[in-house]
Amino acid sequence: MMKRNKFLALGLALVMALTLAACGNDAADSTPSPSATAGEENNTGSKTYQFTGKYEEDSANASMLNAAFLLNLNEDGTAVADRYMFDNYDDSDAATNPTYTASYMSGTWKEAERDGVACLQIKLAYVDEAGNESNGQTAYAYDVAGVYSFDMTFPVVPGMSYTRTATMEGTEGKTYEDANAFIQAFKAEFVAPENVAALTDEANGGTAYLQPDGTLLIYAGYNNVAQGTWNVENGALTVTINDAAVNVTADGNKATFSYDYSMAEGYSTTYTFVCEDVTALSAPAAGETGSEGGETEAEGIASYDAGGLVLVLLDDTNMKVKFPEYDMERDGFTYVLDGNTLTVTAPGEDELGAFSQIWSAMGGETWTIDGNTATKAG
Repeated sequence: MMKRNKFLALGLALVMALTLAACGNDAADSTPSPSATAGEENNTGSKTYQFTGKYEEDSANASMLNAAFLLNLNEDGTAVADRYMFDNYDDSDAATNPTYTASYMSGTWKEAERDGVACLQIKLAYVDEAGNESNGQTAYAYDVAGVYSFDMTFPVVPGMSYTRTATMEGTEGKTYEDANAFIQAFKAEFVAPENVAALTDEANGGTAYLQPDGTLLIYAGYNNVAQGTWNVENGALTVTINDAAVNVTADGNKATFSYDYSMAEGYSTTYTFVCEDVTALSAPAAGETGSEGGETEAEGIASYDAGGLVLVLLDDTNMKVKFPEYDMERDGFTYVLDGNTLTVTAPGEDELGAFSQIWSAMGGETWTIDGNTATKAG
């Protein structure tokens, strides 16, 4: 069995390094949540409510971000939100499930009135083992035909400002009797990409999927982190990853290649993939290779490998920048090419969003062009 769950422990560092910071919950008051032991905030009635919600995005880091939440508002006025990372495909018992976190956030709740409208006031925060609180919020859930809803801002990295927002809906009483019933309702099944061969590095949790059209997909755990092309020519396997040719060693019919995956600053791993018998592969038909190599039209008028980035000149003045390692790109750049000197003007941080931090770390205003390579000046 592949050691995919090792990526859970590394996911938080990755999210921070990839600048996945998001805005706080606009629908919620950002007032820090007082401790759940504050008696005056507790509800003294006998009602209970249960809310559920899901955050989901399609990205190279989906298994580290996507989650479902189970929020119980208890009779004693405490509020407890559990998290289940369903894109890690583990539906085992909640008590020992590494993808299920009980009391991921906690706090208090009470029946209240806001602007003359009855509602549920819900205060939540992340509380560490020492009892210190962070990521506090106060939200208000309103009853619409028996269903309450609010936007819950949750920390991607507990205790830090990297957050996402999940819309929570709930009713009085319980829909799910316990955590295991909740897991069964939200569990997902992994469907591997279509492939003619899946080469695995079990020790490090990596997989290379060779697709019928000649596309090569590299997965770290359950995340697609790189892509390229593959082919069999004269009995030899050829591979490109992120537009770069990869060295493939042959030993008879056995072929071996590697890919260095930088997950985050301070962590990287090398995946080694072995095809035991190249002759067993059904090579893609001529003219049907994947998007990185074959018959597809080149993007823009020129592109340059820029040390982890790809600078794509779209026309005589406009440019976009790709970050192939994590399948990210942004347009809105402009440029002037004078001889072998490329001068780039980047859009503002508001337009670039999280990509602005990538450009700040790896980009630059002036580049020297040499063939298909751009080297940052200075």
